[in-house]
Amino acid sequence: PKGSFNALVYMHRYRPDTVSVILNGYLRQYREKLKAHKSHQEAIERNPGASQSEKTKALKEVDRINKVLAELKEYEDEVLYPLATQQIAIDLDNGVKANYPRFGEALKAVKGLSE
Repeated sequence: PKGSFNALVYMHRYRPDTVSVILNGYLRQYREKLKAHKSHQEAIERNPGASQSEKTKALKEVDRINKVLAELKEYEDEVLYPLATQQIAIDLDNGVKANYPRFGEALKAVKGLSE
């Protein structure tokens, strides 16, 4: 995505189920934590005892979280989930240049590798 979620995977530690682990063990958990944070911010926004500045900050944070959640949902549905179902295997003997393009949009563009 646009920087709201990053995961570092070492090529020599990669297994065909690694993308599934990232999806289920990290991305979906991160989304749940964001939803909980959003609920907390919405509670601040509704709290009659909160100051106007606190309510404004909470409202802005809720808007930001909504954008991030939408971005993560799109990333999961269009990029990560299809890769997870493919269970892509890599061959370390082929090197980075051969293996990197196999993951398409899931990886950040690296000059010289994704061209």
